[in-house]
Amino acid sequence: MPLIDDEMDESTPWLIEKLQARYAPTNVGFILDRESGDTPVWCVTLPAFERWFAELEGITDQTLGRRLAYASAESEELRWSFAPPLPKSWLGQQKKRIATVNNDWGERGLGQFEIIETASNGATLLVANRAHTAIAAGMGNAAWECVQEARFKFQWSDRGAGETVVQSTLDSREIPAPKRCELSWSDIEGDVSSDWRLYNRARHETDGVWTVEGNRTVMLNQDLLLRFATLSLPYLSDTPKSTDSRTQWSGIEGQEEIVLWDAMAEAARKQFLATGDLVLVAEPENWISVSNRHLAAQGLGCVTKATGIDGHGGVDLLVPAALHPAIVVGRLIGCWERAEGRAARATWSSEQDGHHIKLESRRIIAE
Repeated sequence: MPLIDDEMDESTPWLIEKLQARYAPTNVGFILDRESGDTPVWCVTLPAFERWFAELEGITDQTLGRRLAYASAESEELRWSFAPPLPKSWLGQQKKRIATVNNDWGERGLGQFEIIETASNGATLLVANRAHTAIAAGMGNAAWECVQEARFKFQWSDRGAGETVVQSTLDSREIPAPKRCELSWSDIEGDVSSDWRLYNRARHETDGVWTVEGNRTVMLNQDLLLRFATLSLPYLSDTPKSTDSRTQWSGIEGQEEIVLWDAMAEAARKQFLATGDLVLVAEPENWISVSNRHLAAQGLGCVTKATGIDGHGGVDLLVPAALHPAIVVGRLIGCWERAEGRAARATWSSEQDGHHIKLESRRIIAE
């Protein structure tokens, strides 16, 4: 009988070196993109993100792809504002600029940019090996704006086989450049560390695509999530707030924002439970290692302090920084439910030392 090495490493060393040179892990569970102004990023498998997004649309009863595409376009434009200027050349300037874009996209696992045809008032673009089609559409148009140094409106269609076609049309309107999104919570900055992250097992598959343990993985900027949330809020004004929410968001007052955060957290909880991952917690301190595996590895944050609050698994957690509190809380609720085997509720607040998250049984347990 042949021997099977379960620890066989199929990662790609040259790719890991590039990713480690660009992305910096911190001791607060973040991953910082050195080439995007040290913006935190979410290192997430594509199936996990797509499951989370589908759950979010189902919970809100909204089609949110267009909001995600517009957020992607603005976020991608901001990303290139941090990069060195694209190449300028008398010969082959456009080709060199596209090569620069594709090198960047390749490191982020977001596909490759191509031109199908151009016209005097626009162009037909292709994002090959694309990740999520709405993200690809916004990124494709933003990249074309950077290459052409002009504004374009866009529409897109997905033609399968991992390809998104973007139709860009010249836009004569004066549209200001996007600015950094402001956080509505307090994070601790943290220091660069040598902690393990998901991309340390990256395997190159093809141009613009890399995987971790067989799952395609992408790098999504925190700025993208923040813009997406902002653009989605107006469409939730008629959505009633849940009367049986799993989470109390201290300091979040707007009904639309509460509805969105509830939905983002619930989508994260459902996505985590769907993975079937095991969570073992014997003592409150075990939450630190649980968070390192299920949060920090992806750049979502980490637990640095855990205190038991009852005899039924209730715990008070300190998370110094969170990529987005709703996603972090939802994932932690999923972890608690997997560990305890029953429904959980949470209380979140943002303080000077970070995020305080209390997890406990959703229903009162008789003593």
